[in-house]
Amino acid sequence: MTVADKYPNYAALAAAEVEGVDYSRTAVTPAGATWCSIAIHGGGIEAGSGELAREVAGTRMRYYEFAGLKNANNVDLHITSTNFDEPMGMALVTGARRCLSFHGYTGTTGIPDTALGGLDAALVDRVRNALEARGFTVVSAPSEIAGTDPLNICNKTSTGTGVQLELSRAQRAAFFPNGDLSRTMRESGQRTPAFYEYAAAVKSAFTGQGIVSMGSINVSRHTLLPAPAANVDLTATVSTDQLAVGGSHYLNLVGRYADASNSYLARLDFTTTATVALTIRKRLAGTETSLAGGTVTGLTHAAGTRFAVRLQITGSTLRAKAWPASLKEPADWTVETTDTSLTAAGQIGMRSILSSANTNTLPVIASWSDFLVQGPQRFTVTRSINGIVKPHAVTTGVRLAVPTITAL
Repeated sequence: MTVADKYPNYAALAAAEVEGVDYSRTAVTPAGATWCSIAIHGGGIEAGSGELAREVAGTRMRYYEFAGLKNANNVDLHITSTNFDEPMGMALVTGARRCLSFHGYTGTTGIPDTALGGLDAALVDRVRNALEARGFTVVSAPSEIAGTDPLNICNKTSTGTGVQLELSRAQRAAFFPNGDLSRTMRESGQRTPAFYEYAAAVKSAFTGQGIVSMGSINVSRHTLLPAPAANVDLTATVSTDQLAVGGSHYLNLVGRYADASNSYLARLDFTTTATVALTIRKRLAGTETSLAGGTVTGLTHAAGTRFAVRLQITGSTLRAKAWPASLKEPADWTVETTDTSLTAAGQIGMRSILSSANTNTLPVIASWSDFLVQGPQRFTVTRSINGIVKPHAVTTGVRLAVPTITAL
């Protein structure tokens, strides 16, 4: 049986409860972010939902949490999603195009699952596929928690749609050592690998894909952004829509790009034998040289199969790794070398090119996504304490998402 909320709306709650003692409100708004990750029943209300929303948001999405801080009876602070009208949260969601709203429900004892719903049908499917691909159980949400009411805060975006994720208690308990959902554990920062795996799955549904159509051989197609610094750490995933014929498909992460003749590259080589090679390279005065690397054991190219590639440049040290995008990132670097030829920050991005010997039916389509870069990001954090709302602009070193660029 569903128990009626103690408070019908935020105004009634705020009149009876003490902010900063009984509850808190937090909003984080990265510059330019069009997605949001929210937990309106965070803290002790639906334990674990706030921590997950924050992890998924990172610095790439707007983040909002209404958190219960009571030692007991945090359920008193529960305002159902269709009535939740707290101003900071509403402003954050209505300013976004897409919303991921994290909740907790009782579920079946001992069964970790996620009841998925919401009006954003396309994103619901993407989230479902991403979670199931990583081994998490997803069920269609029953009507009472389906998130399909237009009045639900998750559907208050500019598109009028959103996604609601209801995690069973067993699923949320699996995110913390010994299944401990207490405030002490949650605030300790301790998390299980399942927590990060779940968050990574949801985040993988966030990033779009950029399409590079290669309609001619031996022509570089760069997609570039200003580098935050000379030392960078880049990651992306990529696939091509055909097996290589005649000559390879070359897909590169690019760092310290000065111009088309000068840059560092971490190059994936999809070969005509379906093997995958990874090399660290430099282009200097128009001459391209392989500095280190070769065939990556265990990787086999197939049309549409996504591979992740990472390039890290620190001083004169260059490191790269590649792995199937469907698997967890390996701890070790695939290849490492040093070079002192290029020192300026320049630009960062991606380069797609077909070997001069390639005989594929053109165009060959390279699909890039999940482009991340370690660097400074400016964002606004709003924390309301005792009714005083103080927004602060913060600049920090974070791992951020760069919008993928389409080149045709």
